[in-house]
Amino acid sequence: MRFLLVLFILSFFTVDAQELDVTSGAVAIDDGYAYLVTNNEPYPITVKLDLKPNNLKANTSKRVFVVPAHSENFEILQLHMIKRDTYGYKASASYLIGNQTQEPQDFLYHLPYARTASYRVSQGNNSSSTHRGKYAIDFSMPTGTPVHAARGGLVIAVREDQSLGCTKPKCLEYANYIKILHEDGTIAEYTHLMVNGSLVRKGDKVNKDQHIGYSGNTGWSTGPHLHFTVYRPEFSGQNRTIPVRFWLGNSVAAYELQENRHYRKP
Repeated sequence: MRFLLVLFILSFFTVDAQELDVTSGAVAIDDGYAYLVTNNEPYPITVKLDLKPNNLKANTSKRVFVVPAHSENFEILQLHMIKRDTYGYKASASYLIGNQTQEPQDFLYHLPYARTASYRVSQGNNSSSTHRGKYAIDFSMPTGTPVHAARGGLVIAVREDQSLGCTKPKCLEYANYIKILHEDGTIAEYTHLMVNGSLVRKGDKVNKDQHIGYSGNTGWSTGPHLHFTVYRPEFSGQNRTIPVRFWLGNSVAAYELQENRHYRKP
């Protein structure tokens, strides 16, 4: 008599608790199970599978898999009976947006606003304020300033329904934003946008320098500005921010933008 399948699915959504339209589970095969994932999102996802098999052996030693966008019943592994006896397993699956099995590229980013425009960096990387221990840049700019993509990619999340902003941490949850997934799995976040300040929607492909929205003063903010950061989601539940280089024209690239300095986009 076979051991009944015992299956626990525990999903972690590591991009600001963004809910994913993803399901996973097992179907019976002749001598075990095939584990399948359905990804209804417009971007690939990375799945980490933690297994506790009983009298079953997986056909691969891998436990981290990439599932393409719009995939139905995508098989990531099979579990086969070791000896003729009862068998089953317990499993937990965790999901990340994008292909997180690769390392970030050394990409040359463009400044996230219109050509010939110049704005002051009000807060830089690892500052003594809200960027402590993080790679992120704040550009001081009036509400309604056009925001442009610093790098091309796929829009994975947009929020533009908030109008509240204040100088207290309690306002953190009210920030409007656009998030764009790059081909190397990193994600750029453009935050504090004005209400109804997005020109793109989830699933849109955008090009570098494309006008994507308008800056604002929503969320936890001490004044109108654009918060720009690039990060990689990780299974720990923490986002690892990535240092980026900006192209400043004339073959000049800046590894570090200095606070209180204006930067003109060539």
